Amino acid sequence: MPAVMGKAKTQQWLIDNLEDVFAKVQREFHLPAGDFPNVEHLREVLSAYNIDKFEKLKPKMNQAVDDMLGYDIPELLKNFRNLYD
Repeated sequence: MPAVMGKAKTQQWLIDNLEDVFAKVQREFHLPAGDFPNVEHLREVLSAYNIDKFEKLKPKMNQAVDDMLGYDIPELLKNFRNLYD
């Protein structure tokens, strides 16, 4: 978002264009559409917040979560007995 001016305008643009924003995020991070919330409901919720106050995205933290989901949790699950064997 712009550093000083136009934040409210940018927030409104983001809310108005949620479908496009979701599509871009889906392509960039290879996520299925089912992982995203209902657009209309999210619009209502976001319009009550000031997006400028949200924490910034931290790529290092995202990578840590991705590694945990991709490697750590599957390793932990190997320690449990398979009920279907």
